[in-house]
Amino acid sequence: MRANGPEYPPEGTIVTDARGVVTGRVVRVFGPVARPYLSVRPRRPPTPAEGVALLDATLRRE
Repeated sequence: MRANGPEYPPEGTIVTDARGVVTGRVVRVFGPVARPYLSVRPRRPPTPAEGVALLDATLRRE
């Protein structure tokens, strides 16, 4: 996942999908300061279909 700009949720922030379902937690922020990447640990292992749906998905912080 990549932040939209220089402001990003801190590590430990819970993230949700577009429906408001908790998807996981931010575990690491890395990369360029202007637009860093976020590593999100899923709440549980996703099924193959859920994993495909998460690719390029927009996640929201809770």
